[in-house]
Amino acid sequence: MKSPIAAICATFSTCAFSAALLCAAQPAAAAVITSLPDGEAQAILARATPGVSVPVQFGDGVTYDAKMADGSRPPSLFGQTATTNFSNSVVWSGVPMVTFGARPATMSFTFDDPVSAALGEFNWTRLASSTTIFRIYDSEGALLESLSFKANDPAHLAGFYGFQRSTNEISRFEIEGYWVGARNLSVAREVITSGVPEPTSWALMIVGFGAAGAMVRTQRRREIALVA
Repeated sequence: MKSPIAAICATFSTCAFSAALLCAAQPAAAAVITSLPDGEAQAILARATPGVSVPVQFGDGVTYDAKMADGSRPPSLFGQTATTNFSNSVVWSGVPMVTFGARPATMSFTFDDPVSAALGEFNWTRLASSTTIFRIYDSEGALLESLSFKANDPAHLAGFYGFQRSTNEISRFEIEGYWVGARNLSVAREVITSGVPEPTSWALMIVGFGAAGAMVRTQRRREIALVA
């Protein structure tokens, strides 16, 4: 016959195992976003001569780069404010942007410190033969999330696109397409606190204590019944 202490230990072991399974079954939440109200703007400053050699660092530890499929870098305009016409899409002007020329390539923004959300306003040439792909990666280069669609998809027009996670794990945000432009980049970081359990942890602890108490009461009733 198990003592009350042994029963409590067994119950807590069961609860801990259940909690581990629950955590393993629930990956970090991910979502495609089109707005980031509390985001921190990462300014792309206007330049009189916007042509640059990439990569370029700006904002709060953000590095811009662009590469084509063969690994070479296309000419980039960083801080461009002049009128730019992306074929079959909207015309941009006035707000500083970063863009590469009329060719397929991947534009990326790498963060010195991982963020929980990244958002930007994007534009691209809407060719029927081209595909536009947004992706985010962690610090190990593992793909976290992606969004892919035909460049001329009427459901996906030039505008704000981004991703949000439940933790600060986004290290790179990129868009692949034909003649891409970006502006109004912003990021957010999840505030990390220590010593305060998450609501889910509190719930598991309460369930565990309740189960332990029920086990002890049942064990005591059995012992009393045997003595009687």
